[in-house]
Amino acid sequence: MTHAKPASSGPHRSSGEPTRGESCLICGRALDYLDAAADLTCAVCGRAGRGHVVCPRGHYVCEACHGASFLEHLPGLLAATSESSPFALAEILMAHPDLPMLGCEHASLAAGALLTALANRGDVGVTQAHVTEALERTARQAVSAYCGLSGVCGVVPALGACYSVLVGGQCGRGPQTKAAMTLVSRLAAATAGEADPGCCKAYVRRALQVTAATLANDLGVVLPLPEPVVCAHVQRHPHGCRGPLCTWHPEHTQAGKSPLAGEGPPAGAGSPTAHPAPTFVAVEVTEQAGGG
Repeated sequence: MTHAKPASSGPHRSSGEPTRGESCLICGRALDYLDAAADLTCAVCGRAGRGHVVCPRGHYVCEACHGASFLEHLPGLLAATSESSPFALAEILMAHPDLPMLGCEHASLAAGALLTALANRGDVGVTQAHVTEALERTARQAVSAYCGLSGVCGVVPALGACYSVLVGGQCGRGPQTKAAMTLVSRLAAATAGEADPGCCKAYVRRALQVTAATLANDLGVVLPLPEPVVCAHVQRHPHGCRGPLCTWHPEHTQAGKSPLAGEGPPAGAGSPTAHPAPTFVAVEVTEQAGGG
């Protein structure tokens, strides 16, 4: 079986040397990304499964175990905060010591940061039940490494799930579904713009900006602008940070600058009169009993 090779070496990627950032959770070696799924056994829980990411020593960590400690703590972290800026809350969560450098834990982080911040505002009807529902939907579609394998970063469906929760989107509800899909298409383009080589933390930051612009434009929900941020995780990136090309890199000339003014719907995306956005309803969400 062959391994995929990166299309570009990137400005901060060493050549012919093991990656020194965070890689294998067991031994720290640079990971191999497989072209096709292989039968693997998790080095943490011992469960057998199919996977695409393994270290040269054979260590494989399944999705359930990767970042499990962070995800276990996430609901408590969200419940304990009074932060009303999703940008500030996302930065707090991304600094948590249990969060891996890369992985779809960032998708849950993004969804939790957005809806928790809205809930803490106290004026738009978002509750903990909305947060829980969005996190459950996120877990069903956000899978680590699938940004490269399928072209969809997990942060994209995570924030799409948040929007759908806010407007009461369901299969068969046309305006709500269309609006959520429209946001998701913008998020896919925004994360693609950060994908060389790709960074979950950049995906979170950029996607939250796009989502905030959409909430303001579609639903009249205006979030505070993000404060300037200089990324503190540069040396942790296992594939090599792309350096000053990244908006949040310490050497970027406009580090942390908010481009929110330019992150709204693209020109010609559709007529607001012919295709009105769904009304923000903060649909009541309650726990449902399981059934067959």
